[in-house]
Amino acid sequence: MTVQEALAKARIKLQNSSQAGKPVSSTPSLDASIILSHVSGISRTQLMTHPEKDITVYEDAFLSAIVKRCSGLPVAYITGVKEFWGIDFIVTPAVLIPKPDTEILVERALEILTTKTESTKPTRILDACTGSGCVVISLAVSFKQIDCTAFDISTEALKIARTNAEHILGSKNTIRFLHHDVRNAFPRPLGASSSSYDLIVSNPPYVPSGTALELLLDGRGEPLLALDGGLDGLKLIRPLAEHAKKALAKGGKLLIETGEYNAKAAAAYLKTLGFTDILVHTDLAGQDRVVEGVFQ
Repeated sequence: MTVQEALAKARIKLQNSSQAGKPVSSTPSLDASIILSHVSGISRTQLMTHPEKDITVYEDAFLSAIVKRCSGLPVAYITGVKEFWGIDFIVTPAVLIPKPDTEILVERALEILTTKTESTKPTRILDACTGSGCVVISLAVSFKQIDCTAFDISTEALKIARTNAEHILGSKNTIRFLHHDVRNAFPRPLGASSSSYDLIVSNPPYVPSGTALELLLDGRGEPLLALDGGLDGLKLIRPLAEHAKKALAKGGKLLIETGEYNAKAAAAYLKTLGFTDILVHTDLAGQDRVVEGVFQ
């Protein structure tokens, strides 16, 4: 089997596959080339420029991976890697796959960090519900003068986050990863006599329960724990905001990723807690995505 034959066969399979009444892929050709590159170890550029190359030795593994994709399993779970903020992160079904919209959270956090008043002390950051660690690690890569703590309730997710930090940051990794529940009082920064962070970021489970279950019908295999935000999607956002208020230094900021269905409700809740300068930032599609508030 040649590269051209393998990709054509896979493309047809993907085009004819659906889960929960929806096509499994909107980019069958791209998915096929990424998976073949992963299975064979041959770059996508080489695959495209040498369509006549014999890849029979990889045929069984490739078609097996395509069957998984046809079942709805995302490409990232098949390859074990997802690019986020220009960085390749290791992902498994234990963590949510990093999404482009979450880069809005990183982008806004970096804007805050770069405009912060000059200080000789590192800016203290907490990443609540860290998952794969993509947010806090991207911040650590992009901004050096920070002291980062991150936590998650999932021990399996923490293993992935720690692995990503070690792989991406190497000897420069100083992120403290903790097993912690967002519904409990937040851990203190290292060396702090009281809980006081300058910036708290979070991409918590915020999808309403019914919607979360519907999303998983397509076979995507993402952890329900990382998606389900209760009946209104705010079950964890409420305690997150409450504990953030107690853990932020005066003038500190809170950034929470939410959904278009509950961003305004989340913003309203921050207001009831006394947060000021509340903003709602939109994502790439113009949907409400990140809620921001200042603790005074």
